[in-house]
Amino acid sequence: MTPAFKEWSIIVEALGAGEQILILRKGGIAEGPGGFQPRTARFWLFPTRFHQQQEKTKPAAAIRNRVFSEADHSGAPVTLRYFAELVHSVFLTDWEAIARLDPCHFWTEPAVRERFEWSQPAGVHVLIVRVYKIDTPIPLSPTPEMSGCKSWIEVPCAFDAQRFSPVVPDDAFRARIAALSL
Repeated sequence: MTPAFKEWSIIVEALGAGEQILILRKGGIAEGPGGFQPRTARFWLFPTRFHQQQEKTKPAAAIRNRVFSEADHSGAPVTLRYFAELVHSVFLTDWEAIARLDPCHFWTEPAVRERFEWSQPAGVHVLIVRVYKIDTPIPLSPTPEMSGCKSWIEVPCAFDAQRFSPVVPDDAFRARIAALSL
């Protein structure tokens, strides 16, 4: 089994298109008393179908939402197309520092603020990730263990069996990390 990170399908596609290189996370309801923690340096991006994606993402993400909302039903197959490597992780408790990241992601300010204020201490985890696209997408039938409000699950797909390439070229990726100034 291989780790996978559950994220809204709109955000997974933004990461896979190279339009976003960071993930903002407070944690899922099922994270437990320790809250969210990055668990591994390499993980699949597991797209989820959350019905409020359109309301909680910027208009630029709306076209992706139309594509995925058409297939919005529980138990539908999931296709793994991307995996990520964790480059840097930080827990930010300063709202102004988080607000400066606004041009770097597709979540609306109210959605980010909701994550920021969700529990104590206030703040969000910022994960900077290098995303890779696999040559042959992997269809996957979700199991009951994959459901629920949790960030991390296990999937029966190995990385080493895949051919892949980065979605953002090396120089551009380094420049974008430098621009984040975290």
